[in-house]
Amino acid sequence: MGRRAVHSPEELRQLILDASRTIVERNGISGLSAREIARMIGYSPGTLYNIFENLDDVLLTLQVQLLARTVDHLKRVPLGTNGEENVDALTHAYIDFALANKRMWNLLFAHSVPSASTVPPPFHEHLNNLAEIFRKGLAPLAPAESLEGLDTTARALFASVHGIAAVAASEKGVHLTPATAQTYAKELTSNFVRGLRSRWAR
Repeated sequence: MGRRAVHSPEELRQLILDASRTIVERNGISGLSAREIARMIGYSPGTLYNIFENLDDVLLTLQVQLLARTVDHLKRVPLGTNGEENVDALTHAYIDFALANKRMWNLLFAHSVPSASTVPPPFHEHLNNLAEIFRKGLAPLAPAESLEGLDTTARALFASVHGIAAVAASEKGVHLTPATAQTYAKELTSNFVRGLRSRWAR
């Protein structure tokens, strides 16, 4: 019992998240359990449930943190007045980040939210921020496009790039792999931009 007084609740929360991230990065989601987390941090399994509702709460928190890191990564991509170059730079950065964090990235797809749980608002906020970054990158291509129309286009592009990242990070693709992901992404963005220019020129 004395051990629990060593760390504050916030410190324990961070210990649990750090241990969980380490487990997922080493062994994937299948290796994560309350018992394994407790073993790594030197507490009893019940400690986890004093801080988090359940293991799903831990996993969703890790996903929110991952998306926040993705947003920060893309915000560092310089955007200029050339929309096509912006799109290429953002896409390359997104794929690069996903592949550098393959195990954690797979967590976004391997973990299903139970019906009794709700996705935390920051999860959606980070997705909206990522779509907004892509919208800003696309904007020079269509200065006369409505904000609503450009937003829809940006979300479609983001979803497409996200799909390439997901397949490549899973390492289950035959042709779309970590080694070929950037090539496929470039093919996507080239055709996407070409189609947009044709549509917006009418």
